[in-house]
Amino acid sequence: MEKRNLTPLRNVLVRYLVVCGGGSIVILLVWWGLFMSLIRNGFLLPPVTGAQVCSEARDYAATATVETFDPNAIDPLCRYAILQAGTAHVLQTNMTAGQLKKARNILAGGRQWVMAMASYQYVVDMADGARCILQYDYSVPYADPALREVLPDFQTMYTLLLILLEVLWLALWTHRTVKVLAGETRKLTKATAAIAAQRPEEIEVSGAKVREFAETLRAMQTMGSQLTASLQSQWKLEQQRAEQTAALAHDLKTPLAIITGNADLLAEDENLTEAQKAQIAAVQRAAEKADRYLQTLRAVNTAETSPQEPMQRVQVQEILTRCANDAKLLCENKSIQFVLNNAMENARTIPAQRQALGRALDNILENAVRFTPAGGTITLDAVEEGQEIVFTVTDTGPGFSPEALQKAGRELFTTDAARGQHWGLGLAAARRTAQTHNGTLTVSNGENGGGKVELRVRSEEFFGSQIPLKVGQNI
Repeated sequence: MEKRNLTPLRNVLVRYLVVCGGGSIVILLVWWGLFMSLIRNGFLLPPVTGAQVCSEARDYAATATVETFDPNAIDPLCRYAILQAGTAHVLQTNMTAGQLKKARNILAGGRQWVMAMASYQYVVDMADGARCILQYDYSVPYADPALREVLPDFQTMYTLLLILLEVLWLALWTHRTVKVLAGETRKLTKATAAIAAQRPEEIEVSGAKVREFAETLRAMQTMGSQLTASLQSQWKLEQQRAEQTAALAHDLKTPLAIITGNADLLAEDENLTEAQKAQIAAVQRAAEKADRYLQTLRAVNTAETSPQEPMQRVQVQEILTRCANDAKLLCENKSIQFVLNNAMENARTIPAQRQALGRALDNILENAVRFTPAGGTITLDAVEEGQEIVFTVTDTGPGFSPEALQKAGRELFTTDAARGQHWGLGLAAARRTAQTHNGTLTVSNGENGGGKVELRVRSEEFFGSQIPLKVGQNI
C-alpha cells in the first residue's frame, strides 16, 4: 500500500512544470479574453483607432492653412504640431515638450514616419507651405476622453496586472513544491540525528511521500541498524577485553604476592653474602615494579587514568642511573651488552613525574631486552634538543614488523609475530607518559636493523596537551 502511494521525484518536478506552465497559459487566456471583452463592450478603443484618426487628420491638414487650421477638427488621439514655412518655429501644438522634441528629431532625419516605443508620426505639407507633424500611439485608450485625463494608461496597467498574476501563480506553486520537498528533507535530517543517537528505530519511513526519499530513509534505517549492531558488537569486545584484563590482573596478584613474601623472608637472613643481598634487592625492586604494573593494568581495565603524580624537578641522571641498573641486571641474565650514553650534564633537571617517567623508560628497555638475542646490544641515549629531552633505546633484535609499526603503543596488542606475542601494555603506558609530559613516542627500525624507540619530553614547564603516538616507518 505504501509503495502505491509514493510519488517519484520526477513526477513531482513534472507536475510542478505542467501546473506552472498550464496555469500561466490559463491566466494569459483569461487576461486576453477580458481585454477583448472590454474592447467589444466599448470601454476601450481598438489599437488601430489612433492610426485611423491620424489618417483623417492628415487629409484635413493637407488642405488647410495656418489661419484656417482648426484644432477641434482633429481627434485628441492624434497629436499635432504646425511649423512655420521654411523654419522649425512651432506655431501651434498640443504635444508635450518630450513629444515635440521627438517630432523634431524625426523631422531632422527626413523620415515621414517611424515607430518608436509604439508611437508613429506623419509629416504633412499644408496648403500655405507650412508643415504639420501628426503623431499617434499604437495603444488601447479608454473610449471616454474624461477617463484618459484622470486614469493612468490602461495598456501599461493591464500589462503589469498580467505580470503580477503570473508571478503570484508561479510563487504559489513554487512555495507548495518547496514545502513538499522541505518536508522530505526534514525527515532525512531527523533520520541522520537518529543514526547519530544510535536509535535507528526512530527513523520514520512510512511518512515519506516521494519514492526516492523513502528509499533513502529505508537505506539510512538499514545503515543505522547495522551501525548500531556494529557498535554493540564493539562494546561487547571491549567488555571481553576488560574481563580478560581483570582476569589477568587477578591471576598475577597471587604469584606476585608469593614472590614478594619469599623475597622479604630471604632478605631477613643475616647469613647472606653481599652478592646474594644484591640479587634479593633486585627481586624486591622487580616485585615492587610489577605491583605498579598491576595498578596500571587495573586503571586500563576501568578506563581510568592512573593517579596523577605531581610534577617536580628531577635529575635526569638519577632516572637514567636507576633505569640503567635494572636494565643491566636484565641484560646480564641473557648475555646482552647494555650501553648508556648520557650527553647531558649530571646536574641537569627537568620538570617531570619521577615514577611515571622512570616506568616509561623501564618499559621500553624491558621490551628491547625481551626481543634482543644473546650476544646483542641495547643502547640508551639521552640528549637535549631545543626544549626537549630525547631518550632513545635501540637494540640489535629483529626489529618491528610493518604490523607492529602500525599497532605499537596499543593496549593488548598481541598479534606481532616478528617481535613475539605480548600484552602491549608497556609501550601503551610509555605513550601515555609522553603525552602527560607534552612529548611524543616514536617507534621505528634502526638503519642497521633492530628496534628503535624514541621518547621525547619537554624540558620546560609546559604541560597539558595530548599529543598522539608517532609511528615510524621501516628503514
